[in-house]
Amino acid sequence: MTLPLLCILCGFFLLLGYLCSKEFLLAPAVLVSGLWFVCICCYLMVDPTPQTLSSKFCTAMAVWVSCFSLLALAVQSIKIKPFFVDLMPSQPARDIYFYLSLCTLPLLVYDVYLIIQGSTASPFNALRDANVSVEANSKVGRTANFFVVFWLVSYVMELCVWSKKNKWRVVLLAIMNLFYAFISMGKSNFLIFFLATAIVLLYQKRVKMKFFIIGIVLLAGAFVGIQKMRGAYTNYKEFVTLYVASSMKAFDQYVQPNTSEQEGENVFRLYYAVKSKLGHSENFVDPILPFVQVKIDNKKYHTNTYTVLYPFYKDFGLWGVALGAVFLGIVFGVLFMMMGLKSYCALTVYALWSGTLVMQFAGDTFFTILSQNLQYLFFALIPFIITKYHLFEKKVLQ
Repeated sequence: MTLPLLCILCGFFLLLGYLCSKEFLLAPAVLVSGLWFVCICCYLMVDPTPQTLSSKFCTAMAVWVSCFSLLALAVQSIKIKPFFVDLMPSQPARDIYFYLSLCTLPLLVYDVYLIIQGSTASPFNALRDANVSVEANSKVGRTANFFVVFWLVSYVMELCVWSKKNKWRVVLLAIMNLFYAFISMGKSNFLIFFLATAIVLLYQKRVKMKFFIIGIVLLAGAFVGIQKMRGAYTNYKEFVTLYVASSMKAFDQYVQPNTSEQEGENVFRLYYAVKSKLGHSENFVDPILPFVQVKIDNKKYHTNTYTVLYPFYKDFGLWGVALGAVFLGIVFGVLFMMMGLKSYCALTVYALWSGTLVMQFAGDTFFTILSQNLQYLFFALIPFIITKYHLFEKKVLQ
């Protein structure tokens, strides 16, 4: 398998997924195959000698895209009555999440103050360091607080029922989520917010496709701007090479199959982390991987991302890649199928998890940060449970 053949394969599944998903551009099979089609095209543009990327990456990626797309398309065609069918989150449920989000806003503002005051670095670098820090030091503060999960869940719920009555809630929650994305200096947070917004609005046909295209262009400009603010000036070509092509090259050059020290330590990182917290001797891997040097178009780059293939290939080889793609294809295929049957709960979860599909060019963010994804799932389900069983509603005596 060569890179041009892989590009053709991704293009085939992109077209197939688009036609089989009611021409919805953000369907799971379309997102994954389209993402890798674009990434491979980018690599072919920035590196005039693509044969430097061996067949190892091409074969593994062909297995990944094929298995994911086929399973997602097969599952989304099945008709199974979903939970919470045709059920919108109730006013009491939305009120709880909205006012809880407002109450926690001062906490993040105070943390930002502590971070900037307690660091000798520039404000932007200090905020970024606090976001990726694994040490919860209250004197320094952290931007990665758990309550921001409520902000995004609340925003997506309000967006699903967007009307004149709640438009100011939508605007305020959007500003809060963008504020968090900015102060965290995390490009992934901007991407997750944008994808969640685009999926809800496009699926409900509230906006046209040009909204998505314009948004992608603005997002790319914002990412380059963030790099400049963090002191790493880059143009668009360097940005694409560093964040797209280098990950593919790093996987091809440094990742070997079945080389994990513990069985499945990357895919099942959460399991080992929980065991370690409970006092067992098992170690768990750091989600922030070591930097390596790669050479693309006779230039050297440093990266610590190895594409979505890394945990599956390193733990279990090609079989791990195939099984991982099958599992995620089923998960997102089920969510997309339920969305088609008017499950607003499935739409909410799909919007919250969609970032894991697009972030595949850098690495796996479904299993690696599974605890956060489970938080999104848990807090997204609660409002629909409240609504289904009429909790917190005023009872009228007969």
